Amino acid sequence: MDKNLQLPGLYIIRFQTAPSVPAPFSHYDTFKLFIDSETKIKVDFSINYIDRDELSEDEILDEGFSMDDNYAWKGNVPVIWIKEFQDILSTSHIIRKREEKEFEDFVEVELEEDGKRVTVYPVDKERWAYYVQEFMQAIFETSGRENPFELTFLDLDGPKEVTLNLRASFAEKTFTMSKNSASAQNLEWKQLQHVMDTVYKAGFMEELALEKKPSKKGKYLSAGDGLWYQFGVAVVETTAKSKDLAKIESLFASLMK
Repeated sequence: MDKNLQLPGLYIIRFQTAPSVPAPFSHYDTFKLFIDSETKIKVDFSINYIDRDELSEDEILDEGFSMDDNYAWKGNVPVIWIKEFQDILSTSHIIRKREEKEFEDFVEVELEEDGKRVTVYPVDKERWAYYVQEFMQAIFETSGRENPFELTFLDLDGPKEVTLNLRASFAEKTFTMSKNSASAQNLEWKQLQHVMDTVYKAGFMEELALEKKPSKKGKYLSAGDGLWYQFGVAVVETTAKSKDLAKIESLFASLMK
């Protein structure tokens, strides 16, 4: 199989969460990529949540979803996503036999080969699942459905206020940091996942968050929603033995070095 992109070319990625994933988290996604050249890529995207008829409206809302989360969009995405698709396609182990397992996500790629449309199946499904998630976020951002990722760390415990702002654009695949309103500096994209995994392991109590920027001593987080979460009050340990808050503080201390 020739893993080099055909330009122009039509590629279709179909992704479905593992059969073991319950509603309302289970979903089926389709990405149609129209790649005209090395500088233009158009996407026809849809996401459909499945098995929702098994749940009541209250159960769906309690999990943070709405009744109309299904979504479809057509438009151009930044050119970086041509390279992202080329990279994962060219380095994946591909087979031609469909395999579905209860505890594995399903992914297939439809493309043109020798003048015919064929469907192939990447073996490294976990890697493709992560790619699909990032691509989906890029589409949400490009379409205006969601804003770029933002996170602010505010430290009022010391003699001087310290503010650290993080911003990540999935559309452009850029991750930047600025300290105390200084010029933003670039961070490696792979650091973003570590930041998110560390911060969102803690528990966030929205009902205890502040609606205005705080002034009393303490450490705080704001995720771009206008709310401020104080460590130990609105950002809490998930278990009696967890060290989530210490890990978050250590993370931001390392970023500020």
